[in-house]
Amino acid sequence: MKKVILIGAGGHGRVVLDAALYDENIEIIGFLDDGDIEEILGVKKLGNISEIERFKDCKFHIAIGNNLFRKELAKKVGFENLITIVHPTAVISRDVQMGKGCYIGANVVINSKAIVEDIVIVNTRSVVEHDCILKEASHLSYGVLLGSSVSVEKSIYIEMGSVVGRGIKVERDIR
Repeated sequence: MKKVILIGAGGHGRVVLDAALYDENIEIIGFLDDGDIEEILGVKKLGNISEIERFKDCKFHIAIGNNLFRKELAKKVGFENLITIVHPTAVISRDVQMGKGCYIGANVVINSKAIVEDIVIVNTRSVVEHDCILKEASHLSYGVLLGSSVSVEKSIYIEMGSVVGRGIKVERDIR
């Protein structure tokens, strides 16, 4: 069983924690957050995010929606120390390439030959069609639909309910 510290306990952090609790191969041993939250779903706060260095020998999942801050924290803890969390209702094709530290939410579908690079968020009910590429630290909000062969560049955010047609290269946030 992997012992994991969650970084972030806001709205996204609570959603990620809930998904992680379904996975029998992951034990969330606590979370780091700068808020006044002391416990979520029975998991206790271990300290503030600034105290991350105390836990350098641990595995982490960064449950923070801000793409640039998530990337900064990933560099601090090391990509090799990140784990991906997948909600049990997600459907991911067998030939998808999945990076480290990703979050794949409830009822997500990721189809054949898609590439999901490190620290990507694919939120609830989003669909990533075949041959798409989601580059590092990109973030699909809830209910995003990507047509086949879409490429989402690094650190791009796509707002909930957005539809991106086949073959489009997304180089700016869609809000």
